[in-house]
Amino acid sequence: MVIKLYIWLHKLISESHRKRVVSCNSSSGENSMAVSRALETLFELRKPQPKTRKVLVAGVSSKRSLGLAIGEHMHQSGWETVLTTRRPERLALVAPHHEVRHLDYPDDMSAIDDLSDLTGMVFCLAKTDIADKDSGLLGVSEENFLKTISTSCYSFIALVREVQRRNPNLRSVVALTFLGGERVVPGYEVLGVAKAALEHSVRALASELGHENVRVNGVSAGAVPTTSSRVLPDFRRVHEALSRQSFLRRGVTAEEVAGATAYLLSEQSGGTTGEILQVNGGLRHTVL
Repeated sequence: MVIKLYIWLHKLISESHRKRVVSCNSSSGENSMAVSRALETLFELRKPQPKTRKVLVAGVSSKRSLGLAIGEHMHQSGWETVLTTRRPERLALVAPHHEVRHLDYPDDMSAIDDLSDLTGMVFCLAKTDIADKDSGLLGVSEENFLKTISTSCYSFIALVREVQRRNPNLRSVVALTFLGGERVVPGYEVLGVAKAALEHSVRALASELGHENVRVNGVSAGAVPTTSSRVLPDFRRVHEALSRQSFLRRGVTAEEVAGATAYLLSEQSGGTTGEILQVNGGLRHTVL
């Protein structure tokens, strides 16, 4: 199309020049206008066309969740967003700008069946409603241990597999994690084991999917007060203690976590994969 327009434009300019030499009449003005219109069309064709960017944010629990903060940030950045939750009716009321779907791993995964145009995915699922979470690691039953690992880690692997299979344009996957997967944080024992497994899954999937041009990374968020985090034992005390020990002497915000996630989803992080980006005010480098 562009080549043909170049040829036509060259002929038009040559004809216009010939007519100006032979006679200065109104037709030369008409040709000049035609040349101007052709140039405008050509420049428009040469402009880079905006790409459709669409992200799936899986595991948005409520209006106070990190998942919704990420969805809002991506929407404001021009991305199309699909949010999944176990309570779509409630979430739709506080997220009118997003497409909201029901997803309840492992019972109902139909939310992703007809999605084929995703370029990004964010994993926010975590098992926090554990019956014996106050019993330490030794007191956790095998059933609850396996449920926690399944929801917080294996569901990530399963979702990536199904999303990648359906979406040939998928380019970036981000999983939310926490410092408890690397350090011992009081009250986070079995959840810490699950996050450690999740973080290694990020690295393993980055290795497996690299040849498909799919990047897989994680964001280790600081102790942000959310609906899920508040069910953890002594969360307020732990949050205050961690905030005091961070380099910034404060906790991080949901917006800061969302911004880091957006960076990993974007082309600006095109050479980054298999990494866990720390967004905790430097807490990882302090002595807990």
